[in-house]
Amino acid sequence: MHHPACTNRAVLVAAATLAVMASGTHASLTFTNSTTADGLGNNFVYGVYESGGTIYAATDGGGLGTSTNGGVSWTNYTAANGLGSNLVLGVYESGGTIYAATDGGLSTSTNGGVSWTNYTTANGLGNNFVTGVYESGGTIYAATYGGGLSIANVTAVPGAGVAGLATIGLVGSRRRRR
Repeated sequence: MHHPACTNRAVLVAAATLAVMASGTHASLTFTNSTTADGLGNNFVYGVYESGGTIYAATDGGGLGTSTNGGVSWTNYTAANGLGSNLVLGVYESGGTIYAATDGGLSTSTNGGVSWTNYTTANGLGNNFVTGVYESGGTIYAATYGGGLSIANVTAVPGAGVAGLATIGLVGSRRRRR
């Protein structure tokens, strides 16, 4: 499904060669493109994030792609893995947890994308169509389409350590009042 606001066939930038001049500007910028021919789930990419050598690509209908070799090859995670939807609009990773903004809710994975927990309006999201996500200091910010900004605090299971990240308690959706 191609979102009408996207008119360009965006492809993920897998590698860039940068030569930085003393002034901090880029002297040269050369892109290498990664596409479905390399295993990416879809050539329409809405968001990208890199952490610890893993590239995460939010795709239109192809789920969430991950690459650990600079975009040479991809593993794609979809609704079959528990992702809220195959339309992923944004992605973020922090502390071993992957956050995927989908049109079916906010999906999280603590095992590299093998399985997912999906959060929806039933959990207090302002709207199931999540357009972006960010986490900082145990607080998750989910941008929703028409439902405002949903904010949640992450709670760890006592005695389970970092791997015990289990619950998301919603603080609330912030909606613009007219």
